[in-house]
Amino acid sequence: MAMRFSGAIRRLMGWCPNAAMAGTGRRRYAVPDGEVGLGMAREGSREVVEGALVDYGPIGTPARCLILLVAGALLIGGLAMAAPAGRFLLLAIMLAYSGMEFYGAMRRARVEISSDTITIRRPLFRPVVIPKDAVVKAELGENKLPVPSWLLAVALAALLVSAAGSIYSGFSNPTSMRFLFGVAAGFFFPVIFYRTYLRTRYPQTLTITTPKKIAAIYTDDPERIARALEAIK
Repeated sequence: MAMRFSGAIRRLMGWCPNAAMAGTGRRRYAVPDGEVGLGMAREGSREVVEGALVDYGPIGTPARCLILLVAGALLIGGLAMAAPAGRFLLLAIMLAYSGMEFYGAMRRARVEISSDTITIRRPLFRPVVIPKDAVVKAELGENKLPVPSWLLAVALAALLVSAAGSIYSGFSNPTSMRFLFGVAAGFFFPVIFYRTYLRTRYPQTLTITTPKKIAAIYTDDPERIARALEAIK
């Protein structure tokens, strides 16, 4: 449940892997068929990139994203209207997701490219192993924020003020939805905005597409990964 919830939130913030494909000025690195070898590295070795941020998920259409958002909203609404146990469950989910995202932002990911696979190791997730033959394309493009940065700052300030007001007004009843929402929002939204801010620091994004999944990689030198992929022949 937490993983599906996190995916819906990422789509809501405009930073799901599919959103990374919306940038301009892309360069495409075709992945050829046949035997492979890692150009810059000898056989048996691998190219490794540390400290990357990676978004990985299914390729979705706008309709699919809308359905997931509506489903998430209904789930949140149902838990909010439920008994106190449901409200505490919602608070636990939001706090757990916030902790997971913050930990991932601090620890970062590791991308390994060998002669026949691309392996993405993210904190708290199982390693993602993408066979070379499954890669449809790799694109290096401009990383653009879906909304102006000032608008994000204003939205965060407004949400924090609202959270503080909810905590203050609901302090006399800690089990009320108002109080619990204020506590959850006080952790959740700063983490989400911090997650977005970290990605805006990288001018380019490398997206690796497979038939069903897409990985958006944010790193200081995405061209290094792109060159390694291009060298696979």
